[in-house]
Amino acid sequence: MKVTLKDIAEDTGYSISTVSRVLNGSDKISSKTTRKIYQSAQRLNYPILNRDNDTYADKALKNICIATEFRLGEFYSSLFFGLDRAAQKSRIHLSMTSLPQTFTQSLQMLQRLVEDHYYEGLILYAPGFRREHYQKLFNTLPKNFPIVSNALIENPVLPTVTFDGYSGGFMAAEHLYDQGYKKCGILKGPMEKPEARYRLNGFRDYITQTRDMELIWTYDGNFSFKSGQKAFEAFHNTADRPRALFASNDNMGHAFLEEAISHHYHIPDDVALIGYDDMPICRRHQPTISSINTDYEKLGMVTMEKIKEVINNPVKRQGVLSLVPVTVEAREST
Repeated sequence: MKVTLKDIAEDTGYSISTVSRVLNGSDKISSKTTRKIYQSAQRLNYPILNRDNDTYADKALKNICIATEFRLGEFYSSLFFGLDRAAQKSRIHLSMTSLPQTFTQSLQMLQRLVEDHYYEGLILYAPGFRREHYQKLFNTLPKNFPIVSNALIENPVLPTVTFDGYSGGFMAAEHLYDQGYKKCGILKGPMEKPEARYRLNGFRDYITQTRDMELIWTYDGNFSFKSGQKAFEAFHNTADRPRALFASNDNMGHAFLEEAISHHYHIPDDVALIGYDDMPICRRHQPTISSINTDYEKLGMVTMEKIKEVINNPVKRQGVLSLVPVTVEAREST
């Protein structure tokens, strides 16, 4: 049976005239009312068609949830700040919820979230999920419910927006070479994480194709501050030390430099270092720290555009990977 404006009015409790004004793009109606009417129209499969080269849905404030693992540190605060700024510019109301510790609990929570019909879409940042988790998520949740992921996996199951880590590693090596450093090393991230592998591969590939540059030292880190401290201990006890290092994230790089300075190393005269993420600490530290800049607001803008695209075309929930460019921020540490 064809869904009518009367059906939406009965479902929401608003008058037919209010429903009509909202679906015709009126900006005189409150965002709460607009959101409720669009959610009802979407749930009842009312055809929301194009008009004047814009969609009705694009005129309304979208209500999106980001589900993630809340952790302490500059990385998460920078990520959430960038997503929030982008959401405001994209007419999206962004709510955040914390994922439980286990995948089974997380899946149950996400099922309840979808069944409540409050949110029009979901942004997922769950770096602890593996591909089989995303596949189970894809198979369990309704196929027409819009989901975008911000966590990198190879051959993604869901639409995924993340930074170009391979290019970041490549550019880090190129920057060190341009500064005159030939013998280099890397503080690796945990190899079970795709982003750590991509950064390593980019860094190593540039060195491999550059005739007079060598990768002579590696340290198996895990992105933590503690592993950066331990990396310095290993570096300090190495006879043939590299002249410059790439820390696969700023957390390890910051820890390494703190330990180096406390052992009377001069930066960059004794050892140079470039990090990854360009966290605020890079600008506050003495000396300031060179880093691969990841623009979280740009990541957020691409993510918001992708979630709106999937909302307007729910059948297009395909595992397409969109990479956001990164840049080099050269500072005193190199």
